[in-house]
Amino acid sequence: MSKPQVAIIGAGPTGLASIKQCIADNLDPVCFEATSYTAGLWRYTEISEENNDPHSSCYNSVVINTSKEIVEKFQLIPHIKFNTTVLNLTILPDKRWNVRCVTKGEEETEQVFDYVMVCTGHHRYPRLPNYQGMDQFQGNQIHSHFYRVPSDFANKRVVVVGCGNSGMDISVELSGVASQVYICTRRGTLPWILPRLLHGKPIDHYNSRFYTTWLPSFVKNYFIKRTVKTTIGPSPIPGLDPKTNPSNSHPTLKTNFYDCLSNGTIIVKPNISRLNKDNSIEFLDNTKVENIDAIIYATGYKIEFPFLDSKIVNGGGEVLKMFDEEYKENLVWLYKRMFPPKYPNIAFLGLVQLIGAIFPLSEMQARYITSQITGHIPSHPPISEMNKEIKEHQASLQKRYYTSARHTIQGDYFQELDNLGTIPAFLCNN
Repeated sequence: MSKPQVAIIGAGPTGLASIKQCIADNLDPVCFEATSYTAGLWRYTEISEENNDPHSSCYNSVVINTSKEIVEKFQLIPHIKFNTTVLNLTILPDKRWNVRCVTKGEEETEQVFDYVMVCTGHHRYPRLPNYQGMDQFQGNQIHSHFYRVPSDFANKRVVVVGCGNSGMDISVELSGVASQVYICTRRGTLPWILPRLLHGKPIDHYNSRFYTTWLPSFVKNYFIKRTVKTTIGPSPIPGLDPKTNPSNSHPTLKTNFYDCLSNGTIIVKPNISRLNKDNSIEFLDNTKVENIDAIIYATGYKIEFPFLDSKIVNGGGEVLKMFDEEYKENLVWLYKRMFPPKYPNIAFLGLVQLIGAIFPLSEMQARYITSQITGHIPSHPPISEMNKEIKEHQASLQKRYYTSARHTIQGDYFQELDNLGTIPAFLCNN
């Protein structure tokens, strides 16, 4: 009997873990990678005429927000088709999947697989705001996805839109070379800013199952506020401290941001009301800055899979009706954060915005999927039960976080791992 064939899309860390697990479970994996290299998002890639829209959004000085461990290779390269773009996935009557793809310099081809593991992530397609006058502004406008080095903005007046991790990283880095940096907080206040290190250790080392699972939210919020007060301190500019609790949003790690506010190299502004043809920018508080050379939009990403019908990921019309416009832009309707209820034999890995490292979860997801393919754990429950689980999960996210397209795939590290790893047969198989 032939081995089940598995198509893996993307050779980033999640894709590599998936190949390794398929081999370990005696499956036949074929990985489709659009570039000529592995590592995906986490490989720094220069922008050039030949590659003006790279997959990676890493800038030259990027520092990952989670601590890391060393990983060995497992002879994965022979299973990867490099420079091969997946154009379309379609499900067949026998519940297998047809993969249509093209390798650089060759003709399109098609191949049928028993299972598909989508490992392309959610930091690929920039999400831009819609400000009045964007089409008239004469300065440079880019998304942070295309930012690479600060020297491109030397002696320029720059506005950074967005106060997440990328926005703060870039604004602090530019503050040393630009003539002036402004950062726009679209919600009127700064986010909760946490230190990268606490008592000499990466802050995520203090994340424990007891802390995330058993402590009440008000206790966790107290500890985080206390940590911020004794390490980062309050904003040096009155009125900018966050008005929500730390647990209501994704944290930002940037220890030296307040130093730049204090010395004036970064100036905080509210959201933009309009851009003008003379390169001035007006803000919601009726203030105005002039002679702006560049705007960098650190405004997040759209969750898209251009090779698939969008309803496979977001649940389609009836599901979308339950959510407001901004939230449903990035809605993900997947059982256990991986499986579309109505579409068998396909899974999406790494599609979770964890408070914690994504790589252990990606590996656990791969192990769960291959164990299901090989029959070591049960198949999915009925569609109605899967939809119920997803609905309850989305309701919990909306209750905990403020409404935003960035909060549709939030997850807690230990809960997500436990959600996949508590089946005795699964644990015994490893």
